[in-house]
Amino acid sequence: MKISKRQLRQIIKEEKQKLSLPRAGQDFGSNAARQETLNEQAEIPTVEVTDEGGTLIISPEAATEVEAVIAQAFGVIDDLILAIEEGGYPRSTRQTVIDPRLEGLKDQLEIAVDGLYEAQMQANHIMAGTGS
Repeated sequence: MKISKRQLRQIIKEEKQKLSLPRAGQDFGSNAARQETLNEQAEIPTVEVTDEGGTLIISPEAATEVEAVIAQAFGVIDDLILAIEEGGYPRSTRQTVIDPRLEGLKDQLEIAVDGLYEAQMQANHIMAGTGS
């Protein structure tokens, strides 16, 4: 079957139009939909920051709500790290070549867990009125 240049241009034009139409479940360029779903699952609290004598603070009650969300996130990320390790990630890399993207993913998840732990401790200090 022969296709003329005109027909080929028309086919290309139609295919480009099909590709440019948004499809359900195909949101490559934005994390907005996923972020909204996560926010709904984690029930992100409203946190009011107030000025108390020139220092911006949040209440111990707000810190309690924030700490609860941090604890959920901590658990999810920690579970991801365990899933990677249980999925065959080597304990020793002496004779194993690891995809640098996988290694970077695991490293960043571990950094996130450390950061969440520190944030959780700060929220606990606010709740208890300790630390500085």
